[in-house]
Amino acid sequence: MTARSQMIDEALSIGRRELGCLTQGDVFEAEKLSRDRERILDEAIGDLDRENLKSLADKLVEMKSLHAEITGEARKLHSSLKHDLSSMKQQNRRFAGYSYGAGNMPRLARERFISKKS
Repeated sequence: MTARSQMIDEALSIGRRELGCLTQGDVFEAEKLSRDRERILDEAIGDLDRENLKSLADKLVEMKSLHAEITGEARKLHSSLKHDLSSMKQQNRRFAGYSYGAGNMPRLARERFISKKS
C-alpha cells in the first residue's frame, strides 16, 4: 500500500510540473508529463478494492483538484490560441484587401479572362 501511496505522490508531483509547463505555454512538455501521470495513476489504482481506495481518498481528492486546475489552465491556453488565430485570420484578410486595392491582382484572376487578340 505504501508503494501505491508513493506512486500517487509521484503523480501529484508530475501534475504540478505539468501545470507549470501549461502556465509557461510549453504544451509539448505538458503532454509528455500528462502521459507519464496517466500511466502512473493507472498502475497505482489499477486493481485496488474499495477499502484500499478509501485509505488513499485524501490523495485522490488532491489529485482531482490538481486535475481541475490543469484542465482550467489548458482551457485558458486554448481560448488564447483561438483568439490569436482569429486575429491573424482577420489581419490576413485586411492585408489581402490592401494588396487587391493597390492593383496586385492574383494570377488566377488575370488569367481567367479570354483575350480577343489570340
